[in-house]
Amino acid sequence: MAGPKGALFGPEDFGTLLVHAGGRWKLWREREGSVDLHHNDDHEIYSVACWVKEKSQGHCLVLGCNSGRVQIWNAASAELVARGEAFRKFAHGQSAGVAALAAAPERRGTFFAASRGTVEIMEVGILDGMTRSSFKSGKIGACALAVASGKIDWLLSASWDATPLKLWRLPEPGAELSNLKKAEQRLRPPGNMVTAADLCSVGKKLYALCADGTTQVEVFDISSSAEPSKTPMSSSRVLSCHERIVSAAFAPGGETDTLRVTAHGTTLVVCWSFDRGVDSSTRTVMPVFTVSKAELGGSILATRGPSSLQLQLLLAHGPSAQPRFSLVSPPKSKKATALIEPLASTSEKSTVAGTDEKKRVAAEEPTAVPETLFKRAKLEGKPKALTAKVPLPKSRSAAEGSHLSLAPVLRQGLRAQDTKSLTETLHLHDRSVMDTSVSELNGVEAFDLLQECARRVRYLPEHTTVYCAWIQRIVQHHGSFLRSQPVLADETRYFYDHARLRCAMYRHLLRIRGRLLHAVNEGQKVVASKDEVIKPLLEYVEGDEDLEEEASEEKLRDSDNEDGDLEDLGQDDIDEFFDDESE
Repeated sequence: MAGPKGALFGPEDFGTLLVHAGGRWKLWREREGSVDLHHNDDHEIYSVACWVKEKSQGHCLVLGCNSGRVQIWNAASAELVARGEAFRKFAHGQSAGVAALAAAPERRGTFFAASRGTVEIMEVGILDGMTRSSFKSGKIGACALAVASGKIDWLLSASWDATPLKLWRLPEPGAELSNLKKAEQRLRPPGNMVTAADLCSVGKKLYALCADGTTQVEVFDISSSAEPSKTPMSSSRVLSCHERIVSAAFAPGGETDTLRVTAHGTTLVVCWSFDRGVDSSTRTVMPVFTVSKAELGGSILATRGPSSLQLQLLLAHGPSAQPRFSLVSPPKSKKATALIEPLASTSEKSTVAGTDEKKRVAAEEPTAVPETLFKRAKLEGKPKALTAKVPLPKSRSAAEGSHLSLAPVLRQGLRAQDTKSLTETLHLHDRSVMDTSVSELNGVEAFDLLQECARRVRYLPEHTTVYCAWIQRIVQHHGSFLRSQPVLADETRYFYDHARLRCAMYRHLLRIRGRLLHAVNEGQKVVASKDEVIKPLLEYVEGDEDLEEEASEEKLRDSDNEDGDLEDLGQDDIDEFFDDESE
């Protein structure tokens, strides 16, 4: 079964976890917690992956690409075994992307693949990547595949829309698949698009399951000798829990009269065990035990079920760039919690031991506690350090990280056409609340919300960012439904044209904005220069003219006195002066 979230455990005897993102994939060793092999492809983006086994190559991993091609890699040496064109010949662009992969039994030497934009399901060879044969699954392509082997090989396919799941009886290896015109059995589909499907063959019976991203998994009890019926078969069991389930699979091993199913979402890991008899008194099955994200300390990436009588799960959790591995065992009593045993390397264990030793030593050191602390605790009940609440940062909403949903408010506002209520709700900037709210809407309600956001993008461009965030999440959660309805897809054409026009005008608007900013800056400089006070070279003060006249008259009197003194000097005085000088 293919991994829908970019992380998939390999076979237990191989002991690795495959993580793929973009054009890069890595193989992590479970026990060591280190990267064993990796590869980076600059020309491809991986969309889905699965594990296969071939006689000469051993364990291999198959990677489906958005371009429609498939790549087969040797998991032991990271050598490219083959590269196949697959759906690249039939479609181009995003519609050619590989949507689902499923490993066939080892004796066939092949695997099955389905695409987003085509209705063909292909059987591709592992060693050469060539398409052996193909058949049409219906009017719409498949989004999930699963294979079960026994005396007869079976293939389960789930479509993108709400059509029934189809169970196909595969011919012998090497035979043409084009003869498959009608499914052997049809199964009633869940309410939403199928996110995971699996098959299990036990004796003459088949068991199928499917998950649709809600809080339950449906299990079908199929008899291999049953004749096809006109109406789809209903589920015989409903496995229920309290969190959303993204991936589910049958767990191998266990007793012959019981079935085990393991499932996980991003916040919870669940394990069910139930009697596979049809005459069971209860149709709804509750989990044997669960493990939450809070207990693990990180989001769940992948799960591998037990392969023996011992009910023990292997989990990968934390960031995909550095996943952590843990073994989870069921609780010893009903009120107890599951036992979690981290798988850490020797260096990590020594680091943890050193940290614990430091904490122990620090705890043994005596510390002086002020007497006033006890008085304050006695008066107020608790110290302020224990009662004070840590405020959230401004960049984070108070509702972030919670499971708050605004789906009822949005649903009511859309039905009543309440513009004020929709405006207050849509102006929320918390992305996690957006995801939860949109995921709880059905396809028609999501389309109405998309139309409302598109209209507001057109007439309220100042709030384009928040409306586009809503549109992104609508397409992410309900894109397959919108694509399966041609009438609804055509209704979004005007928004597509408007978005293209806005993108085409981006450069011109950016240039105009730059010129306007330059003009505003220059204008501010001019205004600032006018505000500066220019100091005059000459300042006039009342009464300065009279002072200047008096000063000029005094100068004239002094000059007249000097002239009078020279006139009073006689000729005898002058001669006497020169005589003294000559002596």
